[in-house]
Amino acid sequence: MNSFKKSFLFAAIKIAAFLFMLLPIRLDLWIGRCLGWMGYYLLPRKRKVVYANLKTAFAGTHSPSQLREMTRAVFINFVQSAVELLCLPKIKRIGFDKFVNLQGKENIDNGLALGKGVIFLAIHTGSWELASVVGGITKGAYHVVANEQPKLPQLDKMLNEYRTIAGAHVITAGAAAKEIIKALHDNDIVSLVLDQGGKTGLVVPFFDKATSLSTGAIRIALKYGCAVCPVWMERRGIGRHTLKVSPALVLAQTGDFEKDVYVNVSKAAKHFEDLIREHPVEYLWFYKLFKYSSHKRIIIVDDGRTGHLRQSQAVSRHLREVLKKKGKTVEENIVSLEWRGAWAVSLFSFYVFLAQYSGFLKREDCLKLFLTGPSYKDVMQYKADYVVSCGSQAAGVNFILSQNHLAKSISISTPGLLSKERFNAVVLPQHDKPKTLKRARLITPKVSPNLINAAYLKEQTEGLFRHYSHLKGNVRTKFGVLIGGDAQGVKFDEAQIRELVDQVKEAALHYNADILLTTSRRTPAVVEQIIAKGLKNFERCSLCIIANQRNIPEAVGGILGLSDLVIVSGESVSMVSEALSSGKRTIVFSPHGQYGNTPRDKYEDFVLKLNDQGYLMVTSVDDMKAKITQLLNRKISLKSLDDQAIIQSGLEAIA
Repeated sequence: MNSFKKSFLFAAIKIAAFLFMLLPIRLDLWIGRCLGWMGYYLLPRKRKVVYANLKTAFAGTHSPSQLREMTRAVFINFVQSAVELLCLPKIKRIGFDKFVNLQGKENIDNGLALGKGVIFLAIHTGSWELASVVGGITKGAYHVVANEQPKLPQLDKMLNEYRTIAGAHVITAGAAAKEIIKALHDNDIVSLVLDQGGKTGLVVPFFDKATSLSTGAIRIALKYGCAVCPVWMERRGIGRHTLKVSPALVLAQTGDFEKDVYVNVSKAAKHFEDLIREHPVEYLWFYKLFKYSSHKRIIIVDDGRTGHLRQSQAVSRHLREVLKKKGKTVEENIVSLEWRGAWAVSLFSFYVFLAQYSGFLKREDCLKLFLTGPSYKDVMQYKADYVVSCGSQAAGVNFILSQNHLAKSISISTPGLLSKERFNAVVLPQHDKPKTLKRARLITPKVSPNLINAAYLKEQTEGLFRHYSHLKGNVRTKFGVLIGGDAQGVKFDEAQIRELVDQVKEAALHYNADILLTTSRRTPAVVEQIIAKGLKNFERCSLCIIANQRNIPEAVGGILGLSDLVIVSGESVSMVSEALSSGKRTIVFSPHGQYGNTPRDKYEDFVLKLNDQGYLMVTSVDDMKAKITQLLNRKISLKSLDDQAIIQSGLEAIA
């Protein structure tokens, strides 16, 4: 802010203060309410911060419409409090008793009777500057530590003059520690806040979230033995307030100083949390209260497609690892989308396209129009720090949630009609031909994100053993076969599937190997029949899972864990990606016969590039046995693929 803007802003505040001093106080407050109402609509960034904070605290108990009403009330209360601050000299003349009702004076007197001073432990609620009333009705002087306004030092001077007129002694931040100790030594009252811990604060539970709070008041009280009385300012109508002074906290003192600080700060946090839950709009939610929280929540938006969910879970797992390295605890929740009908899916895509250009349309309760009641309730119950989704339908919900929660958004694959720049990070595997993004972080692994790693393969293998115990102890070479199904532009060739079955059977007999096969839910019935007929009674087929007859969740992971060599149908990008990520030698065949006979579609382009780079081997089905022989005899070696570092480094940039 340049000097001209500073001068102009200060002059505007000075003029406003002058006018407020001339007008009746009720008119002042009416103007304040009007300005607060206008600020709610004209300050979208501040509105988002307040709404997101309220969402963090009340996601499980309040609807989006209730949270918006609370947000509006917070704006109105805040501006009224600012007006009352500018009117402090006038309020002093009229008499504080006309504005503030003090409750708990006996608690102040009891604290002062100890002769060691009293700390008012406060959080930013209501018209706090009116707490100066205690300076005129108690034995001890009242001291307040004033935050500096480095951009407007003239405003600092003016406000401190007003506070002094109201009866407070102002302690400047630079000399705060020494003056606070002196004031307490003189048996005075010092006001300190709890709710601005920042980077140096202590992380304690606050609204079920580990939050950074200030420890200064508790540390001083433990060291010097002064009383700590929680105080709360509450608006009770136009120009009327109640200042509640609670009995002094009974501080835990075990001899372990740092442990005592934690216990007592947590106790104070719980005291104020209960008050805020009863009177949520009294609290000033304008700053990022939970910014330095050590607890983060990831929401995965599940569109009902298993492959999309697995990719989202894979990216979420990488994100959890990144956050844990930074000392964060992480909670992951999956919210499932159920649409009101096919019309809702189509209309929502168009709605979100418009919403990216309109702040009004970004409201999260818009989802009620498109999702079923139970699904909407599921989506609304959490406040996210990170939102992860895969696919265009889930991307729209991701966008709406992340905008309302001030959360980091991560979209996997192309997000439909939405611009990729609307997300913090976009994960686009190389087969999606990603282009450089200006504002979003682009993460480009070679294959689709997946859950495959050593721990996952072990877990899935053990799960498969629970279904098929005969697989245990079998030390023969194993061929894993993963069969997908028809996809956009891809239709399985029945003759080729028969040839594939014959080729794999011949190779299994030749190498005394076992076949472990699973189809997918997309596999056509006629293909399932061909596979079942050819393998069900074949002596070298240890496992033949027809997914549409019996879907085993551990099928793919377990087969990858047990196999020495994997054969995959090329239309399934996810299964090819999982096979490569498992570290197993991988052969990919074309479901419609042979690669290169037709113009390359995105599936062929995907596998052929990986073939050219040496990560897998592509083949026609009639050459399958020969390719198996080449791999088993080590005549051709394939490179191992590991995308984890690529994904994690991209996520580190936004975490």
